[in-house]
Amino acid sequence: MQFISLNNFAALVGTSNATVQKWADNGIYPLRVENGVKGFYLEELDTVPEVREILHGDWDAEYDVVPLRQFTSVELFAGGGGLALGMSLAGFKHVLLNEFDKYACNTLRLNCPQWTVIEGDVRDVDFSPLRDKVDFLSGGFPCQAFSYAGKQGGFNDTRGTLFFELARAVKEIRPKVFMGENVKGLISHDNGRTFATIKNTIAELGYTLVEPRVLKAIMYQVPQKRERLILIAIRNDLADKVRFKWPSPYMQVLTLRDAFYKSIIYPVDVPESEGVKYPSKKQKVLSLVPQGGDWRNLPEEVAKDYMGGSWLLGGGKTGMARRLSLDEPSLTLTCSPCQKQTERCHPLETRPLTVREYARIQTFPDKWLFAGTMSSKYKQIGNAVPVNLAWAVGRSLIRLFNDIQQIEQSDVQDCTVAVSEIVNKLKDNEIKKRTEVNAEKLKLNGKQIRQLDLYNLFAEYPDGIIPCVANDMQNEEYGVSQVNDNVLICYVKKDNILEFFNGTATLYYAGRRFPSTVELNRLCYFAPYLSGCGVRDLYRIKTVRVGTRKEGQKNEESANDYRLVFEIEFLKSLSDEYKKLPLEIWHTYTDMKLNELYSAF
Repeated sequence: MQFISLNNFAALVGTSNATVQKWADNGIYPLRVENGVKGFYLEELDTVPEVREILHGDWDAEYDVVPLRQFTSVELFAGGGGLALGMSLAGFKHVLLNEFDKYACNTLRLNCPQWTVIEGDVRDVDFSPLRDKVDFLSGGFPCQAFSYAGKQGGFNDTRGTLFFELARAVKEIRPKVFMGENVKGLISHDNGRTFATIKNTIAELGYTLVEPRVLKAIMYQVPQKRERLILIAIRNDLADKVRFKWPSPYMQVLTLRDAFYKSIIYPVDVPESEGVKYPSKKQKVLSLVPQGGDWRNLPEEVAKDYMGGSWLLGGGKTGMARRLSLDEPSLTLTCSPCQKQTERCHPLETRPLTVREYARIQTFPDKWLFAGTMSSKYKQIGNAVPVNLAWAVGRSLIRLFNDIQQIEQSDVQDCTVAVSEIVNKLKDNEIKKRTEVNAEKLKLNGKQIRQLDLYNLFAEYPDGIIPCVANDMQNEEYGVSQVNDNVLICYVKKDNILEFFNGTATLYYAGRRFPSTVELNRLCYFAPYLSGCGVRDLYRIKTVRVGTRKEGQKNEESANDYRLVFEIEFLKSLSDEYKKLPLEIWHTYTDMKLNELYSAF
């Protein structure tokens, strides 16, 4: 007989512990006790739908499903990679991912450099080169307010929303199947009109919507009480030939103990990692709360003072001063581990959950690293689809694609050229946009751009050295965190080009004119543009100062030929080949962010 605790049964069916206790008191379900813990035997709860699925599911067989061929995928709104990783584990090959948040994009690149990640607004991406080449499209689109100006509430009525962008991608790509993921509240949003619009749009696109489900993450090897609405639609020419089968649940409910210690999902205890801290006052209050407790366990005067105006509000307020329990699944994670209304205090220590603990609750493997600031890491994890939930759904989708493949044999399509076309078009548009912006900036009220007055710089900085960001980062290691720093691209004259060819250059001197619009105090990196070749190498700027041409050209006699001098240090080659980029100021200079330079390669 398989035992489940009272609390975990409540989590499984989505009700409170008190309600389940009443069921037991009234004899609706026979209460049992194992090792001092109150609970039930699953076999005696066979009338409960969730339990019936566990008892009669086929988790093990589904776990071993493998694709009959390589099935390709595009994912929008990819975030920190929970859905993408789960689908990849199931057997999908991602040919393209799109995400707006720069830190999340860096997370995807850091962990899966083989993925093509487009960073930027999905509205700017033309997916049509991938038409009829991709098997599957997915995306957890953010839910925004919908317009109902149209009478039918279909495709046109979703304009201005991010669901429209998912729908547009479906229209342009025509995948065999697509999936949308969202919060369960989407079904009831605006009295159901939002969801009706979405369903009408799916029908207009030529797809048949599988009856949607809200999946409980705790049923799929995730130690968290999280629920997600899953929408799966099959192209009409295939829909009546196959049937999608939702994934079977795992055989038990996992808890925080399974997340933090060696368990069925992790081979070792949770590693140490960074995390936010409580202020001393808050820590003193939460130290009074037991495992699984909340504000109701505090002395009344302490609770009143801590809760402030919330004390007088209705509702259970059970998220306030909440300490998690090792023997229960975590409450749904938010974008921050210590918001007052949705507290997630560690079960044993009086502190918020660390980044790695957060990631484990979402079933990210320990090797999956997160880029960006600490708050960004919490946000990426909190917004993610739990990896094991995505993996379970992914296996069901692979079964569906296997069925399609058996009915209609098809070969995997090479998407390399199509993806390159999409990426290059975005780069061209970005360069064009940046050029237009710079052109406007450089007009300076209709006048020609001014050159920097080097004599004034001498007066302002007697030692000639100009304070810049580069001076503050000498001890920082070059890497992901610097992608948003400024880089200056400069044309290199032929008289000292050889040192830049072989990467031994330590000095660059500018021409007689240097544009006043370049913010010298913001510069960190330097990329030489070699005559007839273009850009390839990246240098760190160590110092920017006023010097003379004599420093860079030994045969120059005049010591009064003042120039800007950059002391530089070779870092790396961005590519094996040189790439010609537009030099927008006097055909000699361009300044941009480092990630913009990356995107050009």
